[in-house]
Amino acid sequence: MNPIPQTFSVRDLQRQYRRVLDAAKQSHDAVVLIRRSVPEAVVLDVETYNLLVKDVYELDEAYAWKLVQASKRSARAGKVQWLKSFEDLDT
Repeated sequence: MNPIPQTFSVRDLQRQYRRVLDAAKQSHDAVVLIRRSVPEAVVLDVETYNLLVKDVYELDEAYAWKLVQASKRSARAGKVQWLKSFEDLDT
């Protein structure tokens, strides 16, 4: 899951529900509905909901796999700095 979820106002859900639902379907992640600057509800696509209900481990595994794929793309694009040890990390 994305650490910063996509947000919509409750009014957006009332007026443009298809846009909110499409955002949840396309991202396969939670879409947070905001009312008066306070989170009111969460919209999930069916696939993600079923994963949450079925087994949290599978969802974590899917997220970890997505991160691994993203890191591989970054490495191929030359955006990665290879470290020889943990001491090379900037803290």
